[in-house]
Amino acid sequence: MASTAGQDSLRNLALWEDQRVTGDGKIFVYLTQGSPLVRRRAVEALGRMQDPSDTAKLIPLLKDPNQEVRREVVFALGQIGNLEAVAPLLAAQSGALPDDVALIAEALGKLGNDESIAALDEMQRDFATQVRADAALALARQKNPNAANALLLAVHDPDAAVVWRAIYGLEKQEPMPRSCTAITPFLENTDPLVRAYAARALGKLECKQPGAAIAALLKDDDIRVSVNAARALGDLKDKDAVKPLAAVVTTHKSHHARAAAAEALGKIKEKDGKDALTQGLLDTSVMVRIQSVRALAEISGDKSEMFCDQMRRDGERLVRAEAIRSYGVANLTKRAPELGNIARSDKDPMMRAAAVEALGNLKDASVLPMLPPALRDPDFSVAATAVTSIGEQKDKTAVPALMDAYRARPERQFVDVQLEVVRVLGELGAVEAQPLLTEATTHEDVRVRVAAVESLKKLGLPAPELPSERSFHEASFDRARKKLLAPPCGIRHAVILTKHGPIEVELFGDDAIQTVANFINWAKTGFYKKLTLHRVVPNFVVQGGDPRGDGWGDAGFTIPSEVSRHHYDEGYLGIADSGKDTGSCQFFITLSPQRQLDGRYTIFGRVTKGMENVWKIDQADQFDVKVLD
Repeated sequence: MASTAGQDSLRNLALWEDQRVTGDGKIFVYLTQGSPLVRRRAVEALGRMQDPSDTAKLIPLLKDPNQEVRREVVFALGQIGNLEAVAPLLAAQSGALPDDVALIAEALGKLGNDESIAALDEMQRDFATQVRADAALALARQKNPNAANALLLAVHDPDAAVVWRAIYGLEKQEPMPRSCTAITPFLENTDPLVRAYAARALGKLECKQPGAAIAALLKDDDIRVSVNAARALGDLKDKDAVKPLAAVVTTHKSHHARAAAAEALGKIKEKDGKDALTQGLLDTSVMVRIQSVRALAEISGDKSEMFCDQMRRDGERLVRAEAIRSYGVANLTKRAPELGNIARSDKDPMMRAAAVEALGNLKDASVLPMLPPALRDPDFSVAATAVTSIGEQKDKTAVPALMDAYRARPERQFVDVQLEVVRVLGELGAVEAQPLLTEATTHEDVRVRVAAVESLKKLGLPAPELPSERSFHEASFDRARKKLLAPPCGIRHAVILTKHGPIEVELFGDDAIQTVANFINWAKTGFYKKLTLHRVVPNFVVQGGDPRGDGWGDAGFTIPSEVSRHHYDEGYLGIADSGKDTGSCQFFITLSPQRQLDGRYTIFGRVTKGMENVWKIDQADQFDVKVLD
């Protein structure tokens, strides 16, 4: 148990981390003078702040006597991303345990220079499977010919855990005939993750030759494989796959596979897929109906009007919104007046936003006057969508309205509108917006500041060098926040209740302290009761917890990101966000390993029982959360 002084130190660190400040530099004292726990927490806080100037202060702690401190330093250096850390990390490999070398590999992957790639290549010959596996994932972060060559060798590793990671890495490289040749045989591998990643990679790399072999995987016993095979065939626009994909839409037992196949048919755009998609409109699954109406719009264009009309009467709100968006996908210009009316007067902001998005996709100049009024919508999601649609229409006459929209609403939620305005002004070549864009470089939200600089550069205008994020945080430091922060609570347990059955989870109360505390509080107060899991992406995530039910909502405040050394393997719980430190009450559960999310999204727990029920979840399913201890 920490001493009184140690507890004070931990409370100070919690405050400084929450505010993204150094406590007038006192945090650096804790790096060398605190207990191992205090030192580790100080390092963790700095890693989450990600200020490059802290690198030199962290490097000496690679030799800290405490192993957990050293490991936290390695992770923090990777998160910060300063290349000055490469040489010290390479030196830290000497005599390190396999777990530590694997962590160094992960950090080197985030840093990513030629020296790092050479070291990761060498790690592919390590005796420890974990080291080789994490080195392959680290190489996946590098779009580099040397990384590609190392991964081409790694796919022949004797361990499947290395192989699927190497295949994933090749997917991230520039397409090469050698990659297609190397990956294709793994479609018949005995390991389902290898087959799944092989199918996906061949689609992403546009390897057309193995189309028939990929189509055969639509009948695979593992849902992850069949979903990835369907996606790959869509990416390849494989016309020969229309018949087997149609069979999946109408007969497969998993709604994940049916939805993925419907989406693939939409990408292929062959009329022979229409009958299956018409059946998909009657599917019991919300996600299948959504994908089917969209695919029909993509395939049939203006002849899909009757299907869109039909699905506007669907009993599920998410489907009705997709049907409205599909008018735009189908370029049904004759429905523009009706879409304009929905955008102006529908009581549901989800429908108004869908109509505005559809207007943005219509190729007809008559829609241009309909979009600027939506910038004044009282709902921020509608206004932000209007900005995007104006950008899609490339309507330079709307620039004055866009600039007015930037300043119109001071409410916290309307930062999404401001962010999109700044981006679109750059896309439209609006040099007259220079004063506004320059002003935006001082916005309190770092996303707006960065977007403003990018737009100024795109316009060929002078762009100021942004001060560090830390300077903004230091200027608004609020010491009163200290009393609102929760202490570490160890491993806690909860159950997510769904109509398919319970999903038992353990929560990482020492690694994502404030996230877990908020999640537990929301659960205990009934915040989640009858909310929906509004987003389900086959073989990726299920996501819910939005009080609006459309993906735009939060709990009225945001939580700083609490990234950690946990990895997004199957069944891990993460916080959804739209950028660093913007998460709130929306969370997701991974359906399969999603290691590209590591170090970017807070992991706050994992499923311990009931993963089969996670796979049964459909879009719009209601849920609740009960805390068990």
